[in-house]
Amino acid sequence: MTGSTALTIGTSAYAATDLPDGAVLERVVLVARHGIRSPTQSTESLTLKTGKRWSAWPVPPGSMTEHGRTNLALMATFLRTVYAPLVATTGKTPCTPATSPVFVWADSADTRTLETGTVFVRVLSNGCVLSPASLPAGKKDSLFDAVASGRVVLDQSAITRTLTALSLKDDSGALPPAVQTAQQTLQRLFAPQGCESPHAACFTAPAKLGWKKGAPHVTGGLALSAAVAENLLLEYVQGLPPTVTVQQGQADLLATILPAHTYQSQRLRRLPALAKARGQVLLKTLLDLLSSAPSQTVPPSARLILFAGHDTTLDILATLFGLKWQFTDQPDPTAPDTTLGLEVWHVPGQERMVRFVLFHQSLAQLRLATPVAERPDGGAAMVLHSSLCPTDLCSLTELARHFSSKPSTAPL
Repeated sequence: MTGSTALTIGTSAYAATDLPDGAVLERVVLVARHGIRSPTQSTESLTLKTGKRWSAWPVPPGSMTEHGRTNLALMATFLRTVYAPLVATTGKTPCTPATSPVFVWADSADTRTLETGTVFVRVLSNGCVLSPASLPAGKKDSLFDAVASGRVVLDQSAITRTLTALSLKDDSGALPPAVQTAQQTLQRLFAPQGCESPHAACFTAPAKLGWKKGAPHVTGGLALSAAVAENLLLEYVQGLPPTVTVQQGQADLLATILPAHTYQSQRLRRLPALAKARGQVLLKTLLDLLSSAPSQTVPPSARLILFAGHDTTLDILATLFGLKWQFTDQPDPTAPDTTLGLEVWHVPGQERMVRFVLFHQSLAQLRLATPVAERPDGGAAMVLHSSLCPTDLCSLTELARHFSSKPSTAPL
C-alpha cells in the first residue's frame, strides 16, 4: 500500500492493493452476518426430514450460541485493529453513543442479529456503546428485507416467469458436477434408498417452485441438500458431535457438500429481480452513508458504521454491487461473522472513491475460536472487484449514478 493512508494491516493481498499517494480512509460501512446459530428447525424436525438423529444444541432453534458470541468478539477485535484510525477517540470528548465514532444498527427481526449487534458495538467502541440501534425487537426491518417487511410487494407473475425449476440448473439443463456430487454424497450418507420411498429423504428430487409469505420458495432435492449442508457446517463449527461421520474427515465432507448451498443461494437469493426488491431500502441507505448525507439516526461522529444482518443480506449486496468471492479455507462464502466493507477514500485532487473489502474466518478459526489474524496468502481480508467499476476503486459519483434510476426511501 502506497501513500499516506489511514489504514494498514500488514502484507496481505488486502493491504498490498495499490492506492493513490495521499489517499486517506474517511469512513467505512460494514455489513455483517450474525454469529453461529443453531438450525432454524428443531432437532426433531431435522431427524424426521433426513432419517438421521441430529445432535442436540444448547440453545433453541435459530438462536446464537455462546461459542458464536466468542467468535463474533474475535472478528470485532480484528476489525477494530484494522480500522483503528477510524475508531480512535481523543479523550477530550465524553464517550456517548451520540459522540462515538462507532455506530451499529441491528436487524430487529431476530434475537441473533440483535445479539450480534451488541457484541460488535461493545468491542468496536471499546465499551463506549453498550447496545446497537434497531427497531423494536421482533419487528421486521425493511432495511434488511424490504419484501419481508411488507415495504415492497413482488410481482409474483414476473418473478415466476424468471425463476422456474430450470433456473436452478445451468444452460445445459443439468446441475453443475460439484452440486450433483454434493447431492449424491448426502443421499448416500443419510438415505441411500431414500428416493425410492415417498416418505424418505430424497436429495436429488427435482426442484419445485412455490410462494411463501410473499416470496419465492423452492423445495425439492436441491433445497434439502442446501439446508442440510448448511446445518452440518453449523454443527461442525459449534463443535457438536457429528450427525454423520466420514472417513476423509468432517472438514473435507463440508467442502464436498457446501456447493449445494452456495449454488442455490446464487440462483435464488442472488436473482437480480429479487435482490433489488429486497435490498431497495438498504441500497439507498448505504449510498447516503457513503456520501455522508445527513442522517436522522446515524450521528455525524460515526466513522465506522456496521449493520448486523444475515447471509441473505450479503447475497443481496453481492448482487447489487456485482461482487463475487470464494474462500480457500472456508467452504461457505457467507459463513457466520463474514463481513462486507464499503470503504470511502479521499484522494487528493479527486472525488471520493469506494473500495469493497471482505473479512471472514476460516472453518478452523470458527470451530476453535482462535483469534482472527492476517496471513501472507491474504487470510481474513481481501479486496473485491465490483463489476460496476473499471478498477478496485469505484468513483462514488459513478456508483451512485448507476442506481439513480432506482429511487427508494431510506429509514436512517
